[in-house]
Amino acid sequence: MQQIDQIKQQPNQQSHQILETSFQLSFQDKTYDAYLQVIDSRLEISIEILEQSQFNWKEQYSIEQIYKLNKFFLQCKDLNEAYQIISKIMKNSLKSISTNDSKMLVQFEFEQAYGKILFNLQLHQCEINTNDLVAKLYKTISTLQIKSNNQQKQLEQIIKDQSTQSTQNEQIKNLLAKQNEQMKDLAQQMQSLKAELSNQVQEIKNEITSNQHKIFSNIMSFEDGEIIKKWVSDKQINLLQIYRATINGFQIEKIYEQCKDKSKVIFLIKTKEGKRFGFNADFQIKNYNGYLAQNPNNIFLFSLDLKLKYTSNQSNYSDAFYSYNGGIAVGDGHDIYLKTNSNSNNSSYVSQSGYGQKEGLKKYALNGGLKNFTAIEVEIFEVTFI
Repeated sequence: MQQIDQIKQQPNQQSHQILETSFQLSFQDKTYDAYLQVIDSRLEISIEILEQSQFNWKEQYSIEQIYKLNKFFLQCKDLNEAYQIISKIMKNSLKSISTNDSKMLVQFEFEQAYGKILFNLQLHQCEINTNDLVAKLYKTISTLQIKSNNQQKQLEQIIKDQSTQSTQNEQIKNLLAKQNEQMKDLAQQMQSLKAELSNQVQEIKNEITSNQHKIFSNIMSFEDGEIIKKWVSDKQINLLQIYRATINGFQIEKIYEQCKDKSKVIFLIKTKEGKRFGFNADFQIKNYNGYLAQNPNNIFLFSLDLKLKYTSNQSNYSDAFYSYNGGIAVGDGHDIYLKTNSNSNNSSYVSQSGYGQKEGLKKYALNGGLKNFTAIEVEIFEVTFI
């Protein structure tokens, strides 16, 4: 396994980036670029397949999430120390890399005094960065051009220095012939790289076109997303994920931060029992520190398991939405109430009082007949019109 390592420490600038490192990994005749960064008190890990540079897999971890990856990391007192240890492990202990749909599974195995330790990462495919790909290919072309120019200068210097020595004429001729062959090879490589650049840019455009409606979610499938789009509007729309609790945190304040300035969103919840439900809101999700008077038609509830949409029982509510530091609720009777840190308590609940009468929604049906629930994932998608 060959690795190229580059580490640099930066001051705490506006991005709050503290550390970053990049290196190469090799596994089963494939070469990967790996990156580690500490940004905004989170460790970001990303891996890119060099032969398929239009794809990139990435995930972010807080120090608490790193502890959960393996008990071994409980020895780390802060994110800086965890970064140093994970960097060393990734450079020296790669065991396997595999990709499955939009996920990349990476496994490391390293020796400790008390035996072998396995460290597993699950990264998610992220958006394509066309500019980075184009820049990388152009950099390769530029490197080849510089190499060609340097060789030409070396040959000219040899010819100049040895021009008066007849015994060196044959050597100079051989060098010139060799240089000409190298120039031809470099020209062919440059032509091939330009063709590759053109092909990969076209592939990226095709990939973007074919996947422009693709939804990356831990809760809903592609088919679920298409159903939600039809519920929201008869026009073409996109669903862009702006919040995922397992990455951003289960605190209600984190939801307010991620939903800032977003006026139309889809809110999804997945419970410990695997029930999936949520609501649509045509207004900003923020801390109103109480009730928000809102036209109930701007909100609808839905169940992904039942494939049903539920509308308001009345034409108007004075208490259509409720929010504060400790929770969020929709409907005047708290049809869906999500409490902060919903993954570590059973205080969140559903109650059918304001929605679903026309659609025959039964009591607690959103949560499979149970009132209270514990969430294992919460996701929010911004709705944008194409």
